[in-house]
Amino acid sequence: MHNLDDLKFVRVIDPDIFALVIPRYLFEQIKELDENMVDRIYKSATSIMTVPVVDEQGNVVGKLLKANVWIAALYDITNQVKGFIWATFDIVEQRIFVQACSVDKEYQSEDGEVMKKMVEYLRSLPISDEMKANIQMATIKPRAFERRGWTRTKNVLMEFKPDEKSEVTEPDNKDS
Repeated sequence: MHNLDDLKFVRVIDPDIFALVIPRYLFEQIKELDENMVDRIYKSATSIMTVPVVDEQGNVVGKLLKANVWIAALYDITNQVKGFIWATFDIVEQRIFVQACSVDKEYQSEDGEVMKKMVEYLRSLPISDEMKANIQMATIKPRAFERRGWTRTKNVLMEFKPDEKSEVTEPDNKDS
């Protein structure tokens, strides 16, 4: 394993260079993402990172960086990207939600030191102490994160996927 101290974070603020800066293999090694999702991420970088600026007639005249989205590349001493972190800041719930993070396998270890480095980086950002103390992410491998000091949240992620047999129906008013 290479020295983690050689890795430095640099924020990515230009969606036009997003795909050039963050190598595709870093997204592809994330188990929760399939190839179609990775394609959508690269195609949607501008929508992910910016909001449109419109004039009085409703024409888009520019774009502004979203204040609540933070994407940072992790560079080594040769200026090669070896990882990234993509987080959003939720000011209502006072939390940082890690959308995705990935590091080249040469920097990964069983003790999860690289994950600690990512958490330290997020906690170093100029945000509230309450938010720094509430970093969350979704995973399909909770035990792996628990071994690295993370705990399960009280909230449970739910999803609805209609199949051919079921139909979406209007709720009755008994539970409203």
